[in-house]
Amino acid sequence: MRGFRTGMSMIEIMIGVILLALIVVPSLNVIVSQTRTVTATRDHSQAAFVAQKVQEICRSYSFDMIEADQYSSDAATQQKTFEWKLKNSDELRKHVINGIEYTIDPASTMIDAVPDQFATGNPAPTVYLLKFSVVYTGKDKRSHRLDISTAVAQRE
Repeated sequence: MRGFRTGMSMIEIMIGVILLALIVVPSLNVIVSQTRTVTATRDHSQAAFVAQKVQEICRSYSFDMIEADQYSSDAATQQKTFEWKLKNSDELRKHVINGIEYTIDPASTMIDAVPDQFATGNPAPTVYLLKFSVVYTGKDKRSHRLDISTAVAQRE
């Protein structure tokens, strides 16, 4: 009389491998997809951080030194303004975080004075509208753009 065999047949092993593959492959696709999403979100968050940094630098300037257009006749004073530096100086325009270069696009950078509608004559502005874009190439090798608009009010 023969004893019972305790080994597995080749068909049983193949069925087990196929079942394992049916479970593991879709799971790997989900993991890869989620990793790409997390990376893109991190890159975008860092662009928002750069935008916040630029806004805070703008607010640290004296209010009358934010807009460059008002000093168009005096080039030396104009070059000290925030707007001129943001458009022309790499110190303010380029930021590198985790190997990604975030750049402020000078073509989309605008600072517009908002006139006081209740004042008479030609009053000095009390608010500037600051618009700029942060452009970068993410880890996904695609070009991205984050458009920012904010108002900077004169402190009393």
